[in-house]
Amino acid sequence: MILSTRVRAQAPAPWTDADAARYARERMDSSLWDMPRLVDDLSFSFDSLEVAPPLVNLASPVPEYDWGFVSSRLTKLELTGKRIDGITYAYAYDAYRPAPADDTLAYYRTYFTIYVLADSAHQDQRMSTVISRNYPHYLATGKQVTSIGEVSYVQLSLAGGENLAVVSRQYFDLRQGRTLLVAPLEDGSLRFLQLRVSPESLRTGEASEPYNAAVIEAFEQRLLADPEVVKFFTQPGIL
Repeated sequence: MILSTRVRAQAPAPWTDADAARYARERMDSSLWDMPRLVDDLSFSFDSLEVAPPLVNLASPVPEYDWGFVSSRLTKLELTGKRIDGITYAYAYDAYRPAPADDTLAYYRTYFTIYVLADSAHQDQRMSTVISRNYPHYLATGKQVTSIGEVSYVQLSLAGGENLAVVSRQYFDLRQGRTLLVAPLEDGSLRFLQLRVSPESLRTGEASEPYNAAVIEAFEQRLLADPEVVKFFTQPGIL
């Protein structure tokens, strides 16, 4: 559902009201719909997954688009006998997402990282998806099962620069920090910690995997060395 070519840019193209109007108009124009892609979407099913996606994934037609590179990487923190599973969502630089001038190998920028503490019985019960069908906007969704319930989230990276997430029923402006920590408590409630630290740019291709792995590992170590993070995941009443 994601994959195609991209355009590299050093300065962002503005997403204007005219762009938004054109986007909405083209979505309603059936003469522009990519029907072969819709057929492919209809043939895909999440029914076999142990953990269902947080949004019902019924397909709908969209205009043809030649885009969609995403890097979604698993990460984890191990702290005082607890394992906190995370995932990063990074989208490739394009006309609306400017590439850094000082790193010619940079291909993706991390727009969202989320860590959720889960009790041992449910640590492997999670899922995530990234959808490019709204390009130049992106939609990521995910879910982590815990003993107090499911922690579901939706993240949107918009062409106009907005970057937001809804976790459970809480809204977050990710321009105030692209990393979220989530701690379920035994009383059935959640606690959140929003951080400005982020893995930032990643590269593409098999040869870049050691570099990307080092970036993620350094990010994990930085979090583990942060007293605020340690305090957050060891607070009283935590699972």
